[in-house]
Amino acid sequence: MKRLLPLACGLALSALALLGLGGCSDPAPPPKPAPAAATPPALTVQAPAPAVKVLNWGPQFTKAGQGFAVQKSGNSALWFEQRGVHSADSAEVWFDQTRLPGMAIKPNEGGSAEVPAQLLAKPGRYAVYLKLLPGGEKVEIGTFEVTP
Repeated sequence: MKRLLPLACGLALSALALLGLGGCSDPAPPPKPAPAAATPPALTVQAPAPAVKVLNWGPQFTKAGQGFAVQKSGNSALWFEQRGVHSADSAEVWFDQTRLPGMAIKPNEGGSAEVPAQLLAKPGRYAVYLKLLPGGEKVEIGTFEVTP
């Protein structure tokens, strides 16, 4: 009878396994639970600010000491066409490291600023850009060249 017990148990286990049930002695250990699927945290994405683009601008060069579009103040004036600046208070015009005075911006169309004569006194290449407020993001207008 001892010989039949392992055979009977084996047959019973096979039959129970087909039915998805356990049986006899030494049942197999229960399967380990699958790890819970990690749910990624929700991301909060802020909508980007509308893009500001400079489409055209000028003039883009002059000779050292020579003004252009000279205003009553004695300063020269440059102009730019832009899209995306929706308020005159939301941008500044810079020439190298100097915030330009006499700035005017027509929302989502264009603008101008005065360039003091001392900025045109020595030859060089100078970055001209908008600084968006309040964050200070720079939007390149172009490079102004003062030739000898």
